[in-house]
Amino acid sequence: MELCPSIKNILLLDSEGKRIAVKYYSDDWPTNSAKEAFEKAVFTKTQKTNARTEAEITMFENYIVVYKFVQDLHFFVTGGENENEVILATVLQGFFDAVGLLLRGTVDKKEALENLDLILLCLDEIVDGGIILETDANVIAGKVASHSMDAGASLSEQTITQALATAREHLTRSLLK
Repeated sequence: MELCPSIKNILLLDSEGKRIAVKYYSDDWPTNSAKEAFEKAVFTKTQKTNARTEAEITMFENYIVVYKFVQDLHFFVTGGENENEVILATVLQGFFDAVGLLLRGTVDKKEALENLDLILLCLDEIVDGGIILETDANVIAGKVASHSMDAGASLSEQTITQALATAREHLTRSLLK
C-alpha cells in the first residue's frame, strides 16, 4: 500500500539561520529546542552551498532536505528518507514562487517580515498536517490574496485598497480632532 507523499517541515530562515517562518507537520522534533537545533544544523550544513539558481537536495539525519536561497532568505522543505525528491522540490518551488508573487518580486528578509501573515497563510495553503494540498504558485498566491483582502479584488489592486483605507482613516482622524 502506497501512502501519499508527506512533508515533515517547511522552513524559511534568514541569512544567519534565524527563523522567519517555520511550520512542522511531524512529531519527529517534540520540543521547541529540538526544532531550533534541527534548524541550526540544517542551516550550518547548507549555508556554504550555492543554491541560488535552482534547488539543491541533501540527506540530513535520515531526512531529505530540498533547499533554495534568494537574497538573504533560505527556503527549506524536509521529507522522510523514502520521499520522492521531485515532489519535495515541487513543493519548495511552489512555496518559493508564491512568496515571490505575494511580495511582488522583492523577496528579502525585510519584505518577508513585513508580510509575515501572507507567508504563513501561504504555508497553510501548501501543506496541511503534512499532506500536500497545492504546489501551483499562482493558485497559492490567489488563495492567500483572497484571504487577506476584500473578495473580488485582484492581487495588484490590494495596495490601492490598502492605501485608500489608510487615507480614509487619516481623514477621519483629522476631522474628529
